[in-house]
Amino acid sequence: MDKNEQLKIVLQHCNSFNLKKLKVDTLLLIIHSLLWDYEKIDIKDDSKKDILPINSHEIEFINKSVHNLKNYLENNIVVNETFLYIFKNKNQSPLFLKLAKNLEPMRVYYQYLTSLFSNKITKGSFWIPELVAFSLIHYFKKEYQKSFIKHPLIEDFPTEKLLNIYNKNNIEIKKHISKTEDINSWKVKTNLDEMYDLSEFMIKKYLEFNYKINEKRVSKVRTKRKK
Repeated sequence: MDKNEQLKIVLQHCNSFNLKKLKVDTLLLIIHSLLWDYEKIDIKDDSKKDILPINSHEIEFINKSVHNLKNYLENNIVVNETFLYIFKNKNQSPLFLKLAKNLEPMRVYYQYLTSLFSNKITKGSFWIPELVAFSLIHYFKKEYQKSFIKHPLIEDFPTEKLLNIYNKNNIEIKKHISKTEDINSWKVKTNLDEMYDLSEFMIKKYLEFNYKINEKRVSKVRTKRKK
């Protein structure tokens, strides 16, 4: 990741105050963080095959898709590392202070999204970061008819093809659990189901959430009325 290019992206954000774009890019910032987490998890580990029985061809396609999307985001949005660095060092220079002030809506959006995630995910459960990332894109575009119009690669990203891999494996997992535990498959709740539910919940709540400008400001009219 090129730090100079990231700084240019930050400056571009700050040259035009666009809440709608900041809201979309904050969602993409979270998606980038999830893709970064994916690279630290080896889903081919034998201990996880019962949870996520994906074959080698599917893993290759997922890896390639993650790599392409992650690289695209690093060249087109403010990523987590840069974002946190600016706020951590906002008092070190007038420029960083200005950048932090202009990115304040992004900080609010970021905190809201991360709180949704931490409050919903089951502590200690096996989670699948790339599936959450793909599902966030899916629910944003397909279920809620929103657009990543400023990001053509994401508009054309093979989300459905990727999710079909997980859906197919999810069915097999349910069949396996149904057989071994002698229960109806429709009663089985898998880790993949939890990822879908989490993503849908996050998008639904996020779209309902709005940044309030000057929350602490009290209007003069209201002050006069109180007197």
